[in-house]
Amino acid sequence: MTPSRATATAARRALDVRAEKPASQRGMTPIGIRRATQLANRQTVSLDTAKRMVSYFTRHLVDKKGSTWGEQGKGWQAWMGWGGDPGARQAIALVRQEDREWFDRWRQGVRAQALLRHLGR
Repeated sequence: MTPSRATATAARRALDVRAEKPASQRGMTPIGIRRATQLANRQTVSLDTAKRMVSYFTRHLVDKKGSTWGEQGKGWQAWMGWGGDPGARQAIALVRQEDREWFDRWRQGVRAQALLRHLGR
């Protein structure tokens, strides 16, 4: 999949905000930084990467309730670095289309259902 403009914009914004923050307030792991760079540059994302994105968003939905979310803290930077809500929607759509079996197993989870509700799916 080619990241949408909205997905790329979210990732680019995360990288920009991260660069402006002092070191102690910078979010994202090295993998997250690589993903953000890939998405910001609209480089093709494989099905396996889309599955990793879906898994990331499933685990980290709770971060949107973090105390520093409104200040573009570490959780915000990481979420947006993975493409934000547009990236989650796009990755879920790709996985649903390309690996229905994986998608059907994933969506049975409580956290998956919470993510789908959050995204309005």
